[in-house]
Amino acid sequence: MVLAKIALLQGAWFLIVLKSVYFRPLLTLIFCLFILSLNYVLFKPRVSKKKYVLFSLLFTCAGAVLDGGLIAFDIVKSSSYSLTYLGLWPIFVCYYDDIFKKFLNVKSVYLGLLGGAGGAMAYWSCLQLNALSSSNELVLLGATFAYWFIFFPGSLHMYHETSLWGKFLDKTILFSFDKTGFNRHKNHFEEALDDINLEGKQALVTGGTSGIGAEVGLSLAQQGASVTVTGRSKDKGRRFGDKHQKLKFISLDMADWNAIEEFCENTPPLDLIALNAGGMPKEVTFNDEGVEFQCASQLVGHYLLIEALRRKGKLGKGARVVWVSSGGMYLKKLDLDKLFSGKDYDKVDTYANVKRAQVTLVEELAKSSEWKAFTMVSMHPGWVDTGGLEEALPRFYKLIGNRLRSASQGADTVSWILATKTDLVDGKFYFDRNTVSPYISNSYKPSKKQREQLVNRLKSYVDSKLN
Repeated sequence: MVLAKIALLQGAWFLIVLKSVYFRPLLTLIFCLFILSLNYVLFKPRVSKKKYVLFSLLFTCAGAVLDGGLIAFDIVKSSSYSLTYLGLWPIFVCYYDDIFKKFLNVKSVYLGLLGGAGGAMAYWSCLQLNALSSSNELVLLGATFAYWFIFFPGSLHMYHETSLWGKFLDKTILFSFDKTGFNRHKNHFEEALDDINLEGKQALVTGGTSGIGAEVGLSLAQQGASVTVTGRSKDKGRRFGDKHQKLKFISLDMADWNAIEEFCENTPPLDLIALNAGGMPKEVTFNDEGVEFQCASQLVGHYLLIEALRRKGKLGKGARVVWVSSGGMYLKKLDLDKLFSGKDYDKVDTYANVKRAQVTLVEELAKSSEWKAFTMVSMHPGWVDTGGLEEALPRFYKLIGNRLRSASQGADTVSWILATKTDLVDGKFYFDRNTVSPYISNSYKPSKKQREQLVNRLKSYVDSKLN
């Protein structure tokens, strides 16, 4: 059966190469889809359908890169090249399961030699069949050998090894921040939250009456902690507070700094704190102190809260604080000019800027001697289907709404950070229970001057309230 498959695939290769003049790209696409589908049905590859399709696309892109490069450098004459040749690349996936899996234990260098020889031989055959013409055949064979020397072992191991495949999917963002990313990552979770006892712990969750905050609050209560959740809606808060005897609701607007100070005076010492309150007003809004609302509540308000708790001795020994940031800040550089003023207000851009500032603040506070006795980290929950997302980002929601994580999936890392027996890395950024970089490149890192200005500005607001 395998020999028949090899004969069929080789026959398809010769058919496309020799009869390319009779093929059109659309006809080639249909033919390739037929071969790929037939292989999947008859030979049942041991990979998911999604992975199979993605690898077919990956091979097509790899072919476009190599062939495009050969044409761009005039190694292959463009007049001799047919787009139908790209159809040969996805068909190559059909070899990867039952045929090439026998080579998995071969050293990468030997796999590279095998792949390089095979790739060079394929292009040499095209030359001999007059299907391609080259300005320099030796350079063509050398280039294809080098390309396949790298591509073959890498793609083969990525196809068969879930860890490499997972790393590839994580780089796509789409298959990392969505629910499939969570389902893949959770296979590596070592702790079950239900097994952790938090009896005797006092917890606080801001913005805890719905979405991620509600799931965190309920999870902590089910583990035995006494949980205070805050929010602006009294009706919603009271209804949520009735869900568990360990839950208590207190009405608190994080943009109301006077109310925050009063709350800190009356609360018992806290051991676990999730700074989760958020929101995106459509129009620019300011609090009583003249600070833009998102910044006033999510950044200054939260910092005022934990500073007041620390100064008043309301943080328990070894207390943990987690700031719930957002993956949306990855494409945003810190802009201090707009942060506090609301200048050129755009709700999404402002949200990303505030979330970037949160992460920067956590990094700086972790260096401070004042916070050495406590653990403070930040995190992002991925793309989560919360109540306000559809209203805030309707196009984004419409595009990937069916891929969004549930609120409980988004809350998992927050709950884990607060409950885990594992030692956390102070000041770090977490995603799906692992530390990750909050920067897609060094150019997104705030400068030393920006960091100092941010901390000094925040301290000035806090000191004016608490001194």
